[in-house]
Amino acid sequence: MKKLLSVILLLMGITLFSMSVIDDLGRLIEIDHLPERVVIAAPAVTGFFTYLGLDDRIVGVTNWDSFSLSHEVEKIGNLIPLNIEKILSLNPDLVFLTGGFQEPEVPKLERFGIRAVVINPNTVEEVFRDIALIATIFGEHERGSKLAHEFRNKILEIAKKTFMIPQEEKPKVFYAMVTGEVKEIWTCGTGSFLNQAISYAGGVNVAAPYSGNNGWFPVSPEFVIKTQPDIILVPYYYPGGDVEAVQKITEYPPFKELPAVREGRIYAVDGNLFSYANPDLLKIIEELHTLFYGASENAR
Repeated sequence: MKKLLSVILLLMGITLFSMSVIDDLGRLIEIDHLPERVVIAAPAVTGFFTYLGLDDRIVGVTNWDSFSLSHEVEKIGNLIPLNIEKILSLNPDLVFLTGGFQEPEVPKLERFGIRAVVINPNTVEEVFRDIALIATIFGEHERGSKLAHEFRNKILEIAKKTFMIPQEEKPKVFYAMVTGEVKEIWTCGTGSFLNQAISYAGGVNVAAPYSGNNGWFPVSPEFVIKTQPDIILVPYYYPGGDVEAVQKITEYPPFKELPAVREGRIYAVDGNLFSYANPDLLKIIEELHTLFYGASENAR
């Protein structure tokens, strides 16, 4: 009887589809049909969809999303609090968001019958896993597995080279996210994806012995002076902001004798790229490796 029912449904053009997945909060999510309409409530997640070629499923993103998509989509407002009314108007099959500060939004969505999937990777392996997870949700398991392995293998190619470099020959690196005055510095240590990216690219993160929320924490200028970095990375977030970002470091008198300042190795990096753990983590590692060792064929 079941076989006959399946044949009848197939002839009617109805596809049987059901799966259960576990998201990055460890939540079991039941999906009873292939999602056609999704809202991305966290810019970091959009990068997974563009990498997988699934951005045509996106019908809404936040006002802070800077990814280029294949079509125009609705803006849903801020990351928190989510505009539930706007999201409901888009009739999504799923809403994707991140962890941490967005976690309280999950039960709000569920109260209105909206399925939410939390994607919150913080390492290369977790990005690898989430590439495969998202692809599977959309019935693209084989393609997702292929792209996930390509992502990981390219990173491991770089890591294999840099892991052979003696520790004392690697540059000491400091990531300086300056908010306002230089004395207000946030950096990344153990537990952050950028700490792993710096290591894979062949650098030694001077903040690696420390950690904080998702690996991020504030430090003083004295911390920077004490660690004597060879390279300082400074993020910028708008066109032309790279010059100002570098000048904040080079023109701060207490930093004038730092090796990174003396040698002119203060590098501005795209803060929008460096803010998210997604498949663009490969681009980050490639860029850092070039900054650390040069772009020549002989670069390590």
